[in-house]
Amino acid sequence: MTGEHDDLPEGVEIPDDLSGLDSAPPQGESGRHVEQAVSAIFTPVANGRLLAAVCSLNEVRGRCIETSAGALVMLDDTSPESASRAGQALSAFVKTQPVLQMDRRAGQITITRWLAGEDHGKVPPGLALDNAPGVLETLMTGVQTVDELAMTHPGKVFEARMSKMQAFKELRSAAKDAKKRYKAMEKMKRETDPNPDGSGS
Repeated sequence: MTGEHDDLPEGVEIPDDLSGLDSAPPQGESGRHVEQAVSAIFTPVANGRLLAAVCSLNEVRGRCIETSAGALVMLDDTSPESASRAGQALSAFVKTQPVLQMDRRAGQITITRWLAGEDHGKVPPGLALDNAPGVLETLMTGVQTVDELAMTHPGKVFEARMSKMQAFKELRSAAKDAKKRYKAMEKMKRETDPNPDGSGS
């Protein structure tokens, strides 16, 4: 039968009774990847592999993602207690810079600021996400999952599930690499500085 709804896509029907639409989830915002709880810790640590090692040493399990503004870990255990413990542990490692504990439960995003192992209260989600890397926003709003991100950015996702021995090795390796980079930078500075002793021209 043809009529006023002929231009609708195939499979889409308009119900006669619209009374139940008030409680219907918005289109494009339903499904397990949106409805399930998500917890992440966003840090200023630049190296995702290093963050994965630090997480493993502190028994924080998840997947670390390296972004242009710092690395974050998407937690396996999204319970409030586990997320808070992870925020406390990672902020104690970073010490001088804040980390953000970001949780999405029942569609609501809450963000807690941690500094040197101490809870410094809530941060407005809009403000925090506005200044965060785009990948963090897509993960927290459910637009993208970690699995989807890993497929498109294979070199930026690291497993925080290694043994403590392996984590120690990763930290030692990262420390050696950092020392080499520092020495190379100092050497370049000496070679390009016309007055390496600090004297005038």
